[in-house]
This record gives sequence, structure tokens and C-alpha cells, in this order.
Amino acid sequence: MKLLILTIKSFFQMNRILQSALLPLARQSANKLLLQNETRYFINPFQLRRLMSTLEKEDDAVAIYLEKHDIKVEGRNAPPPALSFEEAKIPDNILRMVMSQFDAPTPIQSQALPIAMEGSNMVGIGQTGSGKTLAFLLPALTHIQRSKSNRTENYTGPTALVLTPTRELAQQIEDVAREYRRSCNLGVIKCIGGESRVRQLRLYDNQPNLMIATPGRLNDFLQSQEMELSNVEYVVLDEADRMLDMGFEPQIRSILERTKKEKQVLMFSATWPDDVKELAEDFLGEYTFLNIGSIELSANKNIKQEILFCDQSDKMQTFLDKVDELGETKMLIFAETKRSVDFLERSLRKRHIQAQGIHGDKSQMQRSSVIQKFKSGHCRIMIATDIAARGLDISGVEYVLNYDFPNDIENYVHRIGRTGRSNAKGTSITLFTDEDANQAKKLVEILKEAEQEIPKELYQYMKIHRGEKMAKKRYGRQDGGGAFGGYNNRQQGGFGSRQQGGFDGRQQGGFNSRQGGYRNNRRENSWDDSDQYERRSSRRDDY
Repeated sequence: MKLLILTIKSFFQMNRILQSALLPLARQSANKLLLQNETRYFINPFQLRRLMSTLEKEDDAVAIYLEKHDIKVEGRNAPPPALSFEEAKIPDNILRMVMSQFDAPTPIQSQALPIAMEGSNMVGIGQTGSGKTLAFLLPALTHIQRSKSNRTENYTGPTALVLTPTRELAQQIEDVAREYRRSCNLGVIKCIGGESRVRQLRLYDNQPNLMIATPGRLNDFLQSQEMELSNVEYVVLDEADRMLDMGFEPQIRSILERTKKEKQVLMFSATWPDDVKELAEDFLGEYTFLNIGSIELSANKNIKQEILFCDQSDKMQTFLDKVDELGETKMLIFAETKRSVDFLERSLRKRHIQAQGIHGDKSQMQRSSVIQKFKSGHCRIMIATDIAARGLDISGVEYVLNYDFPNDIENYVHRIGRTGRSNAKGTSITLFTDEDANQAKKLVEILKEAEQEIPKELYQYMKIHRGEKMAKKRYGRQDGGGAFGGYNNRQQGGFGSRQQGGFDGRQQGGFNSRQGGYRNNRRENSWDDSDQYERRSSRRDDY
């Protein structure tokens, strides 16, 4: 028996899928595979061919699954995907709960679960709406259940910690975790800004074994020595690229340094930039790398992307006409600023269309209430800034409507990802004006990658943007041609200046400027736009 297994291991050591499938079968069939004569054992060739035929079929099924879902895995001894939840080695009490809700794992769950259940560190790159929450929660629950250090007299923190960039995502993860509270005897605490510190400390005193937190609030508790994390042995960094983009890297590093030295770390991200790689190398050590599809920014192919071209002056009417056309559908509308969200909400209500908005100036209670109404169907239209662009998993969203095109193409991908969740179909509709011409090239790339039809107008906007850039290079002079600038100077001080100080200046200080101008109602730093959450300094709003 041992000889047979050693032979199989050596023969198939280069093929992890065949080896993992063959060994259990070899143990079951050893008495048939091994024959004995008077002097020695030898392998029954007929039974071996039958076994190999069975294995090849299973190997083919796994290979077809990996290719179909574009799953790529890098790492030593990475296990094959679990094509069913039963194959993922989930404890029976948790498995029964999962099977009552889902028929089969999503692609990222099928590959991430076996890796995490083996105790390996992992980086998972996948598009939004792919089912990452269960991919890290199920191993966390298993880890907690198997841990012998929970709920001791000298409590030094939870066993598992999940860090997220936003309050809304933390709330969503907590909602999923609480579904398993009874079956796993689970204690959960959520530490986020905008909620009572006193209440969160009381929950901590109940010795929870799972903590879900945003970096700002948790780091505050640690700095004040009101909480400990020295018992944490399982860590998840969800939406890691977003947390780093929001400036949370110092807090993340401070938090991880307070956890156990020997721990399992899972990092999930939608993209794979250099700062995320650096964080993975610092805290994960040796890890298995998993990605579904491209590691570059890409949109969900289940989402039909429509672009509506209009003049800036006709934008509001185009928007209202489209909302009327969509009728009684569940719709998520995105705007770039808090002021725009409030304005759109008032405009729709004047037309007797039920709509509610959320943004960084709303209290956490208000935001949670609106999201809950939208989820339950009591409110069919929700209007939001980019605080709702990531992480929110709301089923049944048929349309995402971008009233404003985001300043960052990455936010566009995450916005439209609020529809088409978990292999469902969805539609995104985006209003596009001449002010968005600088985003035309990047939008074309996203549409191409997602195999969408590309409107010819986008190529025209690309030409317009290239022409503007060439004009600036050709006519622009850095110093404005003198102390006060020339009449047509394109950089500083001229009457028609495109950069600073001109009456029609397009960037800073002009009456109609995009950044400092009196009439600015979209971009950054206008007199009535204090919208910080939607920009890179958003960590303050989350805290």
C-alpha cells in the first residue's frame, strides 16, 4: 500500500490535480491494484488502466472548469478547485447552512476555498460581484470553530479579523456573518466610524471571535489601548487596493503588527498595483496567487454598457427622460458630488418619483436606513456618490445610471459592477458630455476588454481631446508671456487663459473654471463642494 502511494506521488509530482485526485482512489483500490506472487508485489495493469481512465476524466473536467472561468493559480502545491461545497472540507454544521442558500460555489469561491481551508496565505484578484465575501468568511468560521483559544478568561481579542475600506462594506459582511451566528456559536463585532464607540466597546467586552472593522476606527481603539488583537490568527484585507488608495496603509501596517506573528492572511483586491504587491510581500510572505480573468482593470462581461451622448446644457433633461423610460425598475444612480446627489433626489421627488440619496455628509444611521430600504424594495431608486461604488452587494439592481462620469476610470468599473452580481445580467447607462472627453480613450479600452459595442462618438471625443492637448503644447507658454500674461495665453493670466486666472479659465480661478470657479458644480474645490469622501482624502469620512 505504502509502496503504491509513494510510486504515485513520485510519478505525478508535477501534476497537482492528478496527484490530489489519485491518492484517495489509490487508497480505496489498493487491494485491486496490487497483486502478489510467491516472491513480490506487482501492479495489476488492467486495474491501473481503469483507474487512470477515471482520473483523466476528472482531470479533464477540472481543466475545462479552470479554462472556462479563466482561473489562474500560482504557488507551490496549490490544491485544485472545489467544484462543489462538499469538496471544500467545510464542517458539517456550516455546510448545511451554505447548501440551504447556494447550489454551487462561484469561480473565485471554488478555487479560494480549498487554498484558504489548507491554511495557506493567499492573494485573490477578481472582479466585483464575484462572491469574495463567502470565499473568506467560510474559512474564517471554520478557523474560529477549530480554534482552542476562543473565549478564555484572559481575552486578548478575536480569532479572526476582516478589514474593509468603507462602513457600508463592513455592514454587508456583518450581515452575512450573522446568518451563521447560531450554527457556529459566533460572536461578531463591527468597528466603524459614525457609530457609538461606547456600544462597540461593550460588544468587545462580550469577547467576540470575529471582528469586522474599518482601519481608522480600529486603529483609534488600539492607540487608546481599549482593544487588543494579540489573539488574531486569521486576517482578511478586503478591497485592499481601495484601502491603500484611501491612504490607510499606515493604519493597516499598525494593525497587522499587533496580531499574532504566526497567522493566516488573505488579501482580496480588484486590481494588482505595485503598492498592493508590496503590502502582500511584507505581510503574507509565501502565498498562493489566484486571479479570475485579467489582473488589469476590467468590467464584468455580464453587464451591458450603454453610453448616452448629450450636451452639458441638456444633461438634466436627458437624465429625467431616461429615468421615465426605465419605469418601475430597481435603479442605482451615481453622481460625482454630494450637492449633485441632493439635487437629483429633489428633482426626482418633484416628479413624484420615489428616490433617496446617500453620501458622506449623511449620518451612518441615515445611510444604513436608505440602503436597507433599497435592498428590501421599499425604495426602488437610490442615488449615491462613490461611497456606494464598491462592496455593496444588493440583489436585483437592474440598472446603474451614471449621471456624472467619474474622475477615475476605476470608479466607473466599480460603479457599474453594482449590477450584474453573481453571474446575473445587468445594464449600465452613462451620460457622456464634452467635459468627459479626457476619459474617452480609457472608456474605449474598458468597452473593448468587456467585448461591448463601441460607439463611434467616443472615437470623435478622443480626437477632440488629442487636439486640445496638441493646442496646449503648440501655443502654451509656462510664464504667460510676461507679468500679466498675453490675451490668448493658454497657461497663465490671459483673458482666455485655459489654466489660471483667466475670465474663462478652465482649471483654476476663472469665473467658469472647473476647480476654483463660482459656477463649478462638479469638480474639486469649488465654493459649494466640500465633498471629500469621493476623493483620495476620503479616509476621514470613513473614520
